[in-house]
Amino acid sequence: MRPPPSFASGTSPRAPAWVDPIVRNQLGDLISLRMAAPPDTAGIDRVWELSIRDARGRDEPALLEQEFDGVRLRMWSLPGDELIYDFVQEISRAKVELVGVDHSKACSWVAARQAPGGLERGPMTPRERFVCDPRRPWLWVGATVLADLALQPRRCIWQHPAGPDPVRVTFTDVPLGDHLLIHGGIDYQAERRRVHAPVTLRVWINDQMAAELVHEDGDGWSGLEIDTSELPREPAIVRFETTADDPSSRLFCWSASSVRSRLPGGGRDE
Repeated sequence: MRPPPSFASGTSPRAPAWVDPIVRNQLGDLISLRMAAPPDTAGIDRVWELSIRDARGRDEPALLEQEFDGVRLRMWSLPGDELIYDFVQEISRAKVELVGVDHSKACSWVAARQAPGGLERGPMTPRERFVCDPRRPWLWVGATVLADLALQPRRCIWQHPAGPDPVRVTFTDVPLGDHLLIHGGIDYQAERRRVHAPVTLRVWINDQMAAELVHEDGDGWSGLEIDTSELPREPAIVRFETTADDPSSRLFCWSASSVRSRLPGGGRDE
């Protein structure tokens, strides 16, 4: 297990960060949700840059460069990993449980009222989600978009811990490649205060604990990489458990991707 490769989603000093949501607003019909709020670089084959006034976000020569009425278009090839399973995309197929000392309670996949999220309200609550306890409206599991500590959008699975007893999400028939990329973070409004308990995310593969991510306030969108290249090729059972000694304001969201390396010598043979 090793730290995952980092990737930057910001812009150069002459291309300020506030440009990013404007571009997504104008090109939204051409950008998937995963691309608009990337949890990692898996499945991203190209990087495109639109710039004016000679602003540049990358120094290396582009494979394609053209100019249209003062707007420069540049493109680079990104030799990233091949995405073979996106856990966020498949969340509706999972099994979700509240695990207790004596028994586990299944959470139901329902179509319920949406909540828009926003300032002091955290990420949007999706219409379709797993509801674990109606008395605790924050105790649900589903896909949303988190604003991380750097105010970058991250497409992820909301899995707010309930306390020391785990909230468990289990996926079956998961195709394993060379690595599992795991990332997690807490909504910036809760994390920036840096006064709350850490959240622990444990990852199990076929009933064997494969990794543990302990997220503390200030970590931002952090992650790890699990080597799965030596595991059997058969589809696996992968589960994710979140816990926190004190679940107050632990607006935790995570993503995971099963990937196959495209680089020579980067993984097992086909």
